[in-house]
Amino acid sequence: MGKCSRRSSGLTLIEVLIAAGVFLIAAAGILSSFSTCMELNQMGMRSTIAVQGVKNKVEEIKASTYNDIYDNYNNTTFTVAGLNGIGVIYVDNATTKLLEVKVVFCWALADGRVIGEDTNMNGVLNNGEDKNGNNQIDSYVQVITRIYG
Repeated sequence: MGKCSRRSSGLTLIEVLIAAGVFLIAAAGILSSFSTCMELNQMGMRSTIAVQGVKNKVEEIKASTYNDIYDNYNNTTFTVAGLNGIGVIYVDNATTKLLEVKVVFCWALADGRVIGEDTNMNGVLNNGEDKNGNNQIDSYVQVITRIYG
């Protein structure tokens, strides 16, 4: 009647190893998620800086005299403080009294990936960079506006 099973007195080595394995798999998943969240956070911060830089450049262009915009800004480049990247400005003056201005910014992440089509970040569209075939550099951060003169 007073028999005690040896099994109920503790954990076996196999049970401890299985529990440790489950814990390690869960910890690896959590660390991987944390690392991905940190990368996304950095990308979001840099995107915000790029958007603000592009908006500032558009405001600078709008403050210029209409007749000088094409000559002063078409196919020019610019940089944004805090980012390793380059911006490009395209001005289309095909329509009288209407300019279409496209301001684009491409930048590199810490791991070397480049956001935008300008993969070598030289401000010039090189072979293999024009993914959509529009003969212009494109990026996730770009603003297109029209200016009436």
